[in-house]
Amino acid sequence: MSSVDNMRATLTRALVSPRVVLGGLFALSLLAFLALIPAPRVDGQLIGSDGVSYYVFLRSAVIDGDLDFRNEFAYYSQARPELRPLPDGRLGNKYGVGAALLWLPFFALAHGVALAAAALNLPVRPDGLGYLYQSAIAIGSICYGAAGFLLIYGSARRLCGSGAALLAVASLWLASNALYYMVIEPSMAHMVGLFSVALLYAYWHGQLWRRAPSLRAGALLGLAGGLVLLVRLQDAPLLLAPYGYLLWGWLRGATPLTPAPRRAWLAAGVAAGAGTLVALLPQLVAWRLIYGTWVALPYLQDADPAFFWLRPHLAGVLISAARGLFVWHPIYALAAAGLALLARRDRALAALCALALAADIYLVAAWWAWTQGDSFGGRMFISAMWIWGVGLAALLEPVLARPRIAPAALTTGMALALWNGLALVQYRLVFVGRPALPGWGEITVERLLLPVRLLEQLLR
Repeated sequence: MSSVDNMRATLTRALVSPRVVLGGLFALSLLAFLALIPAPRVDGQLIGSDGVSYYVFLRSAVIDGDLDFRNEFAYYSQARPELRPLPDGRLGNKYGVGAALLWLPFFALAHGVALAAAALNLPVRPDGLGYLYQSAIAIGSICYGAAGFLLIYGSARRLCGSGAALLAVASLWLASNALYYMVIEPSMAHMVGLFSVALLYAYWHGQLWRRAPSLRAGALLGLAGGLVLLVRLQDAPLLLAPYGYLLWGWLRGATPLTPAPRRAWLAAGVAAGAGTLVALLPQLVAWRLIYGTWVALPYLQDADPAFFWLRPHLAGVLISAARGLFVWHPIYALAAAGLALLARRDRALAALCALALAADIYLVAAWWAWTQGDSFGGRMFISAMWIWGVGLAALLEPVLARPRIAPAALTTGMALALWNGLALVQYRLVFVGRPALPGWGEITVERLLLPVRLLEQLLR
């Protein structure tokens, strides 16, 4: 091999290295967010929608020293119908405190910068409200989202190899709705939710899977699971896989699953439950301070009934033009199919992941707001990215092992990323804030014609 060939091979290996690809995707996402900060906004704020409700926990507690959100919601012009006044005139908040806690380091850094700027008589107010703080917690979400994808890559690599894992993570990063909630609306809790679930599953699969359980492992699993609930209580079904694994081990006892007696499984399960309660303490305290009770489920007050358990909108959630998960983002359909291939390698892991995913889909489908409000695709399923990631890696592994068809995998990923980009632009320019749900013509023909329509407008 000539020196030129050696250089070309070295360059190719460098360009496809996980560090370059994942680092490049993180840098691309961060730079895209920063570039969009000056873009005109209807409300003049970087954070909005549900993101405000997640953020006010942090701002109110740190700056005001209370959980009275009236001034924050007034500043961010959030007159939301679900924010019903409490008997003392304060506003409730149905969202979790986990995102605020994870954003705290980024908020603290922004506050330190604001205090230093104010001391130098610069026009920066250390009030926790402006763009400096809003951009800080948004960057925090981008960092957590990237960390979550890194955890998914590590788990998928152990299962399916580096190449399949890297292509799976990169494809999901660019071709799923995660990109939108990382770059366009990072103040929403979806990236933090992705991270918390990925942390739970990565720890479960890396430290407990087919290993003898211990009190320490169970407690750490519980802390990670509690963090998931702290961020988004709606992600509770995703706990079925790791927690169900402990229950399964206890029920089966000493089996080929892991040679450990039933009492070891029971002890680990009790430790997991205790860890979960410890992690949930901030939420319990917040409920107590806001509602006067240690356990409150304000989500259930949005509608009566809040769930239609016997009439779930499964077709609407998965394959409708409105918000169909597999229609808006076909990459998820490929990932779901990959779980069947994962079962060939590890039937137990695939079954537990499928169980958690099915429960999550059923919960959303039975919810009265199954269309998920102003949502870019099925945003409620972003938190399950670990499952999507290992499923897609399992699908890609045999494809990449065949040199003749391997390029088709990369081409498909690029095509789905391009389709996702068109959907993102269409969603922002056409669908946001529109009460009517999109139809099939709009998400197919109109989406393909979108570049032509935009060019015509520019020429005018």
